[in-house]
Parts: sequence; structure tokens; C-alpha cells
Amino acid sequence: MSTPDPELRRVSVHAGSASVDLTLPAAVPVAELIPPIVDVLGGVTPGARYHLARLGCAPLPNSTTLRQNGVRDGTALVLSRQPPAPPAVRYDDEAQAVSAALVRSPRSWRGMTAGLAAACFAGVGALVLVRWAGGAAHADIAAAAAVVAAVTALMSAVIVLRVHRDPIAGLTLNLIATTSAALAGLLAVPGAPGAPHLLLAAMAAGAMAVLAARVTGCGSVTLVATACCALVAAAAALAIIVTGAPSHAVGSVTALACLGLIEVSPRLSIRLAGLVPGIEHDDPRPESELTARALRADSWLTGLRGGCAAAAAVAAATAALAVHRAIALAALTAAVLMLHARTDRARAPMYVIIGIGTLTTTFVIAAVDLPQQAPWIAALSAAAAVAAIYPGFVAPAVTPMARRGVNAMGCIALAAVAPLACWTCGAFGAVRGLSLVRA
Repeated sequence: MSTPDPELRRVSVHAGSASVDLTLPAAVPVAELIPPIVDVLGGVTPGARYHLARLGCAPLPNSTTLRQNGVRDGTALVLSRQPPAPPAVRYDDEAQAVSAALVRSPRSWRGMTAGLAAACFAGVGALVLVRWAGGAAHADIAAAAAVVAAVTALMSAVIVLRVHRDPIAGLTLNLIATTSAALAGLLAVPGAPGAPHLLLAAMAAGAMAVLAARVTGCGSVTLVATACCALVAAAAALAIIVTGAPSHAVGSVTALACLGLIEVSPRLSIRLAGLVPGIEHDDPRPESELTARALRADSWLTGLRGGCAAAAAVAAATAALAVHRAIALAALTAAVLMLHARTDRARAPMYVIIGIGTLTTTFVIAAVDLPQQAPWIAALSAAAAVAAIYPGFVAPAVTPMARRGVNAMGCIALAAVAPLACWTCGAFGAVRGLSLVRA
């Protein structure tokens, strides 16, 4: 038996209905191999350009060799023609060339503008309704009007999606329905606004978000995030009602819990999407099913993490509004959210926007509540601006060492949230005051 030559490759080349078995040198560029292969197969088209490729793969680069592309003995290659490049447009007048260079493809902002305007008008209407329902005589009428608005918006979303199939309009109407349901829950409870009002409003918003996602099937990511945030708000309000704990203590614990839920969201999204391997099924699932479940899991993950991040930001800001010592917790929460952008690239804009909003709110609260510390607050805000500009413009490429340092900072910041939350809610003082030894 002859020993195979490592400098040669025995391959099968297919071109249309013709095929031929060839022995090709492994160290010669693909561009030099194509002309003799075309001559052997025949049927040359004048002026046509050819390329070699594996079955179902991208063409082999002409400047590389068969060895560099990992082609082995017995590999099947496909010879096909490259589509001709479109001719370059030449202009006789320089003004036409300048005009053509500045022409951009028109983008339709009509749907986005209409949705934004509708959301703004709905928000203004909600504020007017809350203002008008300040007295007990108008509260029931305002709550009924909010319920009617929620039902009307949901039915309109169903009709718009069935008739026009416009996802932006459907999502806008779903959000209006969710906001109207929350407003109805807020106005349905008599008395001054408090934890009971927040509980009913959050439960109504969460229920409407889930119902809208199930009925319309539009904007599932946004509605899942809304439902998740509403569920966290309802749990916090229920804790205040049952335990009578102050708002800063519940806000601190809620922020800590939401940051922990962000870490366990991947496992939860995998289970919700049905990607857990089944024990009763030994056969592999179809690729189409796995693709659909993977996309569903990604949507679940985005919604869960978005809702938990927003809830953590609101809880930390609420605690900072209640007591001064919670300002540090709010700043640390913002830092943890922004550091998540390095580890979750697909959802980095979401983390950055929520984190920057939380940090900005924290600076505003600190400047209003601590006017004597204004120089230090201004210095910290300037340092935050420099820290934001440096990785974005000065050094956009992060070295592996810097990336590891950022990941370590994220772990340290996340670990520091728990003791800081306990200090903010007064857990250390409560434990210190306990008498474990009876006299």
C-alpha cells in the first residue's frame, strides 16, 4: 500500500452536473488551482470568475492554500461562478456625484413618532386624571375611567395587530393599557397614597401586562420586563403593609434581591423556554425546535433582567430619598448595573441606560439633601464623567488584563451590596441591640 503524500490532496470537485477526482498540491494558492480545474471540467464561460468551496460552506479565500483551509484527502469541493460585480456608476457632472453621495435611504419615522406622541398624550391624561381625582368624590369616577381606557387600549391593540400588523402601534397600545390599569388600581384605594395604593397598582399593571402579552403576542420582552418590575413592586408594598418596616429598609432589601435575581435569570429563562434536556426523550430534538426555544429563552432573559434592573434602580432611589445613608447603596447599585454591561454584551445598552439614570438620580438626591457637601458631589460627578469618557473615546479597546480587572470590580461591588444594604436598613444596629444572654 502506498503512503499518502502530505504535499498532495486527493479531492472530488463538482461543478453543476460534472464532477472529477483530482490530486492537487496542498501548498499552492487556491487562485492558481482554479484555472486548471476549470480546464479539466470544461464548459468555460468567457469573462466569468470562479471560486472553490466546501459543501455548504463559504468560498475558500483565493490567497490561501488547501492546507491552510484544512482540506484533507477525500474532501468534496464545489466549483461555482462568482456573480459579476455591479459596474461602478460614473457621473459627468461633479454636482451629481456629490448629490448621489449624500443621498441616504429614507427611513420612516411615522410609526415611531405616532407611538411616542400617543404615549406622551396618555401620560398627560393620566396626570390630569390623578389631579382631578384628588377629592374623594371624584376617585370612583376616575378609577372607572381608567378601567375603560385600559380595556379600550387592549382591544384596540388586538384590532390593530390583526388588521394592520403594526408591532409599534400594538406595543404602544399595550403599554397604554398597562399604565391605565395601574392608574385604576392606584385610584381605587381610598385615602392618601401609600403602600396599599402601590400594591393594587402594581398588581393591576402586572396582570394587564401578562394579559396583553398573551392576547396580542406583541412586545413580549417589554411586557415581561413590565410584569417583572410590577411583581417586585407589589412584593415590596406587601412587605411594608405586613411588617410595617420603613420604606428605606424595604427599598434596600428589594434592591439587593433584584441584583440577586439578575444573576439567576439565565437559569430561570432556560427553564421557562423549555431548554432543559428531557430525561424521558433520548432522541435529539429538531434543530428548528431548538432555534425557536433558544430565541424564546433570549427574550425571557432580556425581559427578566430588564425588569429586575429597573426594579433595583427604583428601589435604591426610593431608599436614598428616605434616608441619607442609602445614597451610598444607590450609587453602588448603579455601579453594579453598569458593570453588568461588560459581561452581558447583548443587553449592554439596557444596563448602561438604567445604571446612568440611577447614578444621575443619586447625584441629584445627594445635591439636594446634602448641600454642605456640594463640592465633593461636584467632584464625584466630574470623576464619573471622566470615567465614562475614557473607555468610550480615549481607550475603546480593552486589554485582557483590564477586562479581568473590570470583572473583578463587578464581583467586589456585587459582594459589597449585601453588607451595605444591611447597614442601610439598620440590621447591624438591631443585632447589636439584641440581648442574647439573659440575666
